[in-house]
Amino acid sequence: MDNKSTKFFQLYASVHGRLLSYIMMMVHNQAASEDLLQETAAIMWEKFEQFQEGTNFSAWAFSIARNKAFEYLRDNQKTKKLFRSEFYERLAHVAEESTNDCSLRIKALDVCLKKLNGNDQKLVDLRYRSNVPIKDISLKTGKPISTLYRHFSKIMGLLRICISRSLAEQDI
Repeated sequence: MDNKSTKFFQLYASVHGRLLSYIMMMVHNQAASEDLLQETAAIMWEKFEQFQEGTNFSAWAFSIARNKAFEYLRDNQKTKKLFRSEFYERLAHVAEESTNDCSLRIKALDVCLKKLNGNDQKLVDLRYRSNVPIKDISLKTGKPISTLYRHFSKIMGLLRICISRSLAEQDI
């Protein structure tokens, strides 16, 4: 795979799920959303040379997805919209703004995860990176499920505070 392809697929993989959720939020139709996502990806690939490296890839991707979603809504006016057009415009704006700080939040999460003690890091890895069910973690650790749920709640609280502080320090 050439450098352009590698770079594109890395960047696209980082926004794929959010783009699908965004499009689904706009058009309220799973099949249409998946089709629109494919069309969006095709346009992104075709225009990838126009994307300026170092700028916000998420914002660029979301603007293309927004245009595809609005085109779909225009072309399918018989499809009942759940909200007025202004709402969809505002929704598009909010979704695009939220992607701007997503990479900063992910970086903050990575830093905060490293600040956890070793046992907590292992628990988080088991549960969220390896997708091990709580019941299996309970069997593995010998801790009751209720205790694990409380402990995970404590860990999530610590991570939330750490991420908030990190973002505040960056003035986000």
